[in-house]
Amino acid sequence: MSTPNQLRVFIIDDHPIIAMALRDIMNSRYTDLEVKLFSRIGPALEHSRFEQPDLVLLDLGLPDMAPEKVLETALETFDYSRTLVISGNEEILGDMADDYPETEFVSKGITQDRVLSVLDSMVLRLRRNNWTDQISQKSQHSNGFTIGQRMARITERQVSVLYRIAKGESNHEIAQNLGLSPETVKTHVRSILARLNARNRLEAAMLYRAWQEQKTDEVYSD
Repeated sequence: MSTPNQLRVFIIDDHPIIAMALRDIMNSRYTDLEVKLFSRIGPALEHSRFEQPDLVLLDLGLPDMAPEKVLETALETFDYSRTLVISGNEEILGDMADDYPETEFVSKGITQDRVLSVLDSMVLRLRRNNWTDQISQKSQHSNGFTIGQRMARITERQVSVLYRIAKGESNHEIAQNLGLSPETVKTHVRSILARLNARNRLEAAMLYRAWQEQKTDEVYSD
């Protein structure tokens, strides 16, 4: 059974060596993945009724359906932006890429580094979304406080520090950019985490982004 922080991955490829190689690469490269292998589209679609994947690696040359129908059927079930099509048929890939611009397509003939680069980008984006979803669902009322109430507990200076944490800056970079000493930044960071009830810098950054999104939604809803 997957844990809340895990990303569920479906690899749908009828070539067992390729499917297992992709699984092994992903398990060794990324932490907290739950990977399931399918050699046909039918069982994968059936399984998705009980467990929706966060990421789908899809081969088009499957034995139970024509390539065009494989993609059309898969994208009726799986999110366009969460599907990576990996195929050896470059002609079909080119045609389909024009029809489905939100879906990632890579050829089995390209270099491993290129495939890994695409996977890295997708996994990073999904992890960010996963963190945001968890914060929206589980942390909105942590200890009885909404995100807005938690943000109200930190000072204006600490909001400036948190903004730079959310940008991915280190304590040293924050100190330089805000004209503070590294020790002062450390003190601010500790206070921010405590007042937000955040476990780490990543969760604090995601809380800040969720707060910003809430403020934007409030502006547009007025």
